[in-house]
Amino acid sequence: MLHYFTVSNWKSIYEPVEFSMVATKEERQHSERLSCVEHSQILPVAAIYGTNASGKSVFIKALAKLQEIVLKGIEWDPIVPHLLRGADEPTKFEIEFSVEVGALNGEKREETLIYELRVDEGEVLEESLLRTRAEDEIVIFEREGNRIELYEELVGNDVAEAYAKTVGIKSNATFLGVMGDQDTERSRENIVAVARSWFSEKLHVMGPESGAQGLPVRALTDDGFAEAVGELLSWADIGIANIGFKSIPFHPLGYGLLMEAPASEDGRRVAAISGRGDVVFESDHSGQVEARRFVAIHRDSDGKEFPLSFADESDGTVRFLNLLPMLIQLQDPKSDVVFVVDELENSMHPKLTEALIRLFLSSLSTEGDSRRQLAFSTHELQLLRSDLLRRDEIWLADKVDAQTRLTRLSEFSEESVHKDVDWLGLYMSGRLGGVPKV
Repeated sequence: MLHYFTVSNWKSIYEPVEFSMVATKEERQHSERLSCVEHSQILPVAAIYGTNASGKSVFIKALAKLQEIVLKGIEWDPIVPHLLRGADEPTKFEIEFSVEVGALNGEKREETLIYELRVDEGEVLEESLLRTRAEDEIVIFEREGNRIELYEELVGNDVAEAYAKTVGIKSNATFLGVMGDQDTERSRENIVAVARSWFSEKLHVMGPESGAQGLPVRALTDDGFAEAVGELLSWADIGIANIGFKSIPFHPLGYGLLMEAPASEDGRRVAAISGRGDVVFESDHSGQVEARRFVAIHRDSDGKEFPLSFADESDGTVRFLNLLPMLIQLQDPKSDVVFVVDELENSMHPKLTEALIRLFLSSLSTEGDSRRQLAFSTHELQLLRSDLLRRDEIWLADKVDAQTRLTRLSEFSEESVHKDVDWLGLYMSGRLGGVPKV
């Protein structure tokens, strides 16, 4: 689970800006949905409001950039500092998150980790990984330039010591990303590997136009997933009865894609071209090939079904479809994913956006053991309600002196923003910031 994320000197952010999913002790509302992690209570949801160009997207992109650097290093897309104040200064990221660490004997434990990273335009300057225990922070590794110091279970770890002392790490790569990617049978016990897998498998950052990666392929190959999609489409009442596939002539491009696709145990290969006109290519063990277009199934007043390409669907409908894999994972009681979505409601009806959030929240355990989260930026004012969100789940982005800042609604005096106050009216009045001065 994400506990907090802090960034400084990144685009419109100069002074450190912190976003926290840790519940405040003063807030009591909706406490039944909080997750208990060690000595903290963690929120399942958070909304970020703010005017255009306030820095909401910049902040979310900072998290995506940290994820990218951890997994791929600093590539062609450079680090962009705050050009007015920090052009010659490094960018710093800090994130706290909790992970489940397994053991070969089957036992599991939960650990809270802190990862710190300082970078300039093209190289990693400093990084460290720490675990928290009670009031202490225990260093697992720390790096300054090419010098790497190992502690705790990494002492005596042959692979870690080889990278730290002999092989070395490229200046644009992270030790967490390289060391954590070592594929050993004990990787689930390796805290560095577990930390890296949180960035690669648990954290999902989506933009306003993000497509649902793998939706057509999974809908074709996973009957349970396709059934869940159908149920959500029926629930959403957006005019689509189901999803399906329409056979089309096979294009030679499909041969190359299928050659690169992994084969299942029965020799089946599936590949897709994504976009508004999703096309799926499939081959069986004998080499027979087929091409299908991923379509929306509509039903007229007489009950007759007919397919429509997603190129013919509205932007709001496509946005909802792209969010379906996320929504399915967020409803899974065993899931521990973290979704951070920029402009969640993009083109969707306000009632559908609200219903999506309520559906997620209603699926959470009241025992404090849920581990899935949804954080998002939005302009949707109908979500500013105490029957839906807590004060510490609402953030306001504003720009002061050419710098982005984030303020929690709960940081305002309790008298001005208690649950019986009209939050929407207060926000629109401009007294909380985060609205255009027009």
